[in-house]
Amino acid sequence: MFPAARFVWPALVAAVLAAPPATAQTVEAGAFVGLSFGGELVSTPGLESAPLQAGLLYGGTLNVEFIPRWRFEALVMRQETKVRGQAYGTYVDVNVDRYLGGVQSQEPLSRRFDVFGEFMLGATRYSPAGFDSELWFTLGAAAGVKGYLAPHIGVRFEARGYYTPVVISGVGVCGGYGCVIGYTGTGTFQGDLAAGMFIAF
Repeated sequence: MFPAARFVWPALVAAVLAAPPATAQTVEAGAFVGLSFGGELVSTPGLESAPLQAGLLYGGTLNVEFIPRWRFEALVMRQETKVRGQAYGTYVDVNVDRYLGGVQSQEPLSRRFDVFGEFMLGATRYSPAGFDSELWFTLGAAAGVKGYLAPHIGVRFEARGYYTPVVISGVGVCGGYGCVIGYTGTGTFQGDLAAGMFIAF
């Protein structure tokens, strides 16, 4: 190998870091990969749970700035995972799909990077192989760091958490003095760590 080749990558990294900070753009569209962990599938009749294995996730985001440092964002992602089967040593493949929308706020961290936080609402679809899929309401929150490497190219690193109430039931009793209504429920928490790139325009 040409002796000077070993200096090429450090020089490119130094050039990127030394470049003037890019100006934030109105629209950002990105893709990410990561690892999801936690969560479970719950059987309604017996409230029996089967933990989801940690698994690969991938997806995309699209956000639009509506006032400086505030953005509306849409997120779509899929986790490919497994749960244990009814027979010992068997597993069932499960796809976990999320469709979320939220509001993102960001603040400067350095000359080139911002920290951000996000609150999300949407739905999660659980699709076990060989069984019917189910769609459930989901709350989400995220925190991370993102920055521009060039005027229209950036990177993003974040941690997210989700809560999905997968079993909800209610009962009401009425008498001469009014009604008493009670609710019971259970939910599942999941988290993920993700890294990605985005283009901006």
